[in-house]
Amino acid sequence: MVAAATGSQPLHTSRMSARPNATRRVLATVATTSLLATALGAGIASGSTRTGPGPEAGSDAALTVPFALVEDRDVDDRLPQPEDRFALAGGCYTIETADGYVTRGSETSAALGAAADAEAFLLRATELGRYLIVADEGLSTEVEGAWWSDRSYLTATPGALLPGQLGVRLADAPSFDGDWAVLPASGDADARDESGQSYLLSLPDSDLAPLAGTEVTFHLADSCAVWPEITTNTSGQPAPNPDGPQAPAQGFFEAHVHGMAYEFLGGELRCGSPWHRWGVEHALPDCSADGTNANGGLEVALAGQDPSDPVASYDPVGWPTFSYWPKHDTLTHEQYYYKWLERAYHGGLRLTTILLVENTALCQLYPEKKNSCNEMDSVRLQAQRMFELQDYIDAQAGGPGEGWLRIITTPAQARRTINDGRLAIVLGIEVSELFDCREVLDQPQCTKESITTSLTEVADMGVRQMELLNKFDSALAGVTGDGGSTGMVVNQGQKLVSQHYWDMRTCGEPFSSEGFGHEHEGDQHDKTQINFNDDATGGNADEIDVLAGIIISQFGPAAGPAPVYPAGPHCNSRGLTELGVHLIDEMVTNGILFDPDHMSAKAQQQALDHLEKVVVPRLHDAAEQNGTAARMPGVLSSHSWGNDVIYQRIFDLDGVIAPRTTSADRFVGRYLERRAWHQEHAPSGAFFGLGYGADTNGLGGQPGPRDNPAQPITYGEAGFPAPIGDVTIFQQVSGVRAYDVNTDGVAHYGLFADWFQELLLSAREQGGDALAAQLTTDMLNGAEDYLLTWERAVYGSNDCVVDGSTPQLEDLHALVGGDLELFLKSVGQPVSRDGSAWVYCVEGADGEAETITITFDESGDATGATPGGAVTPNGALDGHDDDLAATGGGAAGIAGLLLGAAGLLAGLARRGRREG
Repeated sequence: MVAAATGSQPLHTSRMSARPNATRRVLATVATTSLLATALGAGIASGSTRTGPGPEAGSDAALTVPFALVEDRDVDDRLPQPEDRFALAGGCYTIETADGYVTRGSETSAALGAAADAEAFLLRATELGRYLIVADEGLSTEVEGAWWSDRSYLTATPGALLPGQLGVRLADAPSFDGDWAVLPASGDADARDESGQSYLLSLPDSDLAPLAGTEVTFHLADSCAVWPEITTNTSGQPAPNPDGPQAPAQGFFEAHVHGMAYEFLGGELRCGSPWHRWGVEHALPDCSADGTNANGGLEVALAGQDPSDPVASYDPVGWPTFSYWPKHDTLTHEQYYYKWLERAYHGGLRLTTILLVENTALCQLYPEKKNSCNEMDSVRLQAQRMFELQDYIDAQAGGPGEGWLRIITTPAQARRTINDGRLAIVLGIEVSELFDCREVLDQPQCTKESITTSLTEVADMGVRQMELLNKFDSALAGVTGDGGSTGMVVNQGQKLVSQHYWDMRTCGEPFSSEGFGHEHEGDQHDKTQINFNDDATGGNADEIDVLAGIIISQFGPAAGPAPVYPAGPHCNSRGLTELGVHLIDEMVTNGILFDPDHMSAKAQQQALDHLEKVVVPRLHDAAEQNGTAARMPGVLSSHSWGNDVIYQRIFDLDGVIAPRTTSADRFVGRYLERRAWHQEHAPSGAFFGLGYGADTNGLGGQPGPRDNPAQPITYGEAGFPAPIGDVTIFQQVSGVRAYDVNTDGVAHYGLFADWFQELLLSAREQGGDALAAQLTTDMLNGAEDYLLTWERAVYGSNDCVVDGSTPQLEDLHALVGGDLELFLKSVGQPVSRDGSAWVYCVEGADGEAETITITFDESGDATGATPGGAVTPNGALDGHDDDLAATGGGAAGIAGLLLGAAGLLAGLARRGRREG
């Protein structure tokens, strides 16, 4: 049995020498290997440096870059000359050469002249260290209400030059002939010009190279062009956590969004992109081709409008009018522009999983494409694009590591990022043929060896969360399918890729005969297919993933004879395959979070049975044998593509649930349901936070307006406060279009800041101030809940019980001086954390349990170890009772810890863990 520690009973001592040895091994290897690779084994590598501005579409993905948070001079706090080449971003400068200042020779030409005649140029960053050099041509007359400037761009002059000519002109549009790289005078891109005076200009992507090798000096000026850009319409900035970088994280958690989906399905289906090096006019453009409605017919069909009059019902123009798009039910237009994302971040978002997405069948069916339809090629490309976006945001902020968004690869990086007041991004995958694992007539097109190799590759990219499939059965598992009329069409796609339809049968009890029963009550079924037996066969009422069905119906081959299904509820006969089990095991080994969404009910049940009955006991055995913290598989549902029983079983495993977003009043109901499930099924005292899965830029729409709300959002001049940070939210305006969530719903991602406020209002309507406060707390705990789950998957947890993995006192003392990552991978997550102080339950020198507090400095280095410490309910992790009082060392503290041990034992028994 697992023995609890008491004040008089000596601890189990069979592993007393194992952990110090393990700690020494960690300390010895950390100097020569990646911290993450050391913690997890050979399955994940990190720290590879990406170079260059980014290859063309279809090339290999960028590798993960070293994580860094840089705090430097605010880019808007301008010096007379820029402190380095990155500090030019967004600044207004004159340009001096050895022969004079750059002046305006005529309306379209540039010349050299006196300082008094120097042209003031806006330097707009296109990437790190590269700029458009922009001249002001007066207030734009493009549309009524325009507030930005018409502009010209300092651009290389083609052709032969006469003696004394400068070799540049003022062009009316940006191009690579005017996309200038700025280097220190030394020519070393990594060098810093300490004088802040001299730089070199060049054109890396142009055949023209005027001024190359010519030294220039930038002088601060004013009255430059006003650049057209979407703003957040917020005041204030998200502030660092006052409790310190190692404190519990606070902020909303988005579990499922497709930020780089502009490159999926061949890269030509959707209009717009999250950013463009030359600005919003190019990122959110007119979606027509030659003035016609290029994809208007498809968009009209998607939006349920009148296809006979596409001109009247569909306006392709984006910036600056946005009269038609984006809107909450558009599926072929960009909704995740980076400034809209920044507004959601200002509204409280602090952690997001960007899922790299693709579907080979849909890509092949759609007639226009520029990218490979291979799903893993698309994953590589989208990962690269995500790192490019991070660089672009850094470029606007003034240099590498200075932006408000960071791609992270470990829970420790995420915690530091969030507590620094920034947005942490996790990379994930959602595709139908993961690792090229298609099945054709039940014959897999991949092997265990190819799966392991592919998993190592995507882990190197930074991927830390995955689903096994999406729309179709694969060699890994069966799919839950789509319901109703959409299911009829998507089933034709299933036949196309695998040469068979879904094998949906009336559910009954199809799993118990195969030994996969469990104690949960409730229905487990897949999406209901249209049949002749049921009165209503609409499937999931919340199902809005319709883009796949539209593409297949419009561009697919003639439909064949679909199966005649029996009465519902329906269950796919295909479950989890041997290859799927292998992949899940590999994901657990590598600390990658597993999302069973979209798997068939049978496959989901088999997967969770395998985790509970095989993986968890195996991990605990390994912890005892190795003297390490016991890891737990990290499981989450990211956007409600499971069933109620599966969600409850995820809570059994202390996992995370992020319901699919919907209108605010309905989402409050989902919150209440999941909170009740957590209280019933999660381990005693387990931490609770709620995320959400918007699926933005995916296959479905976004939350629409609330129906007749008793209290709509009132914007007004005062705006409303964000629920975290010193930020005020005002009505959002993009170009000349004002958005109102009361009537527009979540038309673009920036309006999630408004949707968060709607949740508060809806909760107050349904349950008063108490419910509103509880919902706000639980959703702001969403980021922490995810981090705790991820920590248990990567580093392991310590529960103040003697199971062979409780660290010894000398272990923690040996680690003082090390960094945060070293602590976590050596002794697992603490039993509680408060600011920069972490409390561990350890085995003392006398063999009895005691607590010890580890303090960290702002850089994350451990500075001290002090006996005693509080184990609080809020910080208590797996297995601590809700009533656990704050405890320190000594007899009183040990008595308190007994409560946590008892809670753990109850949780272990309920979850079917092995007896020690």
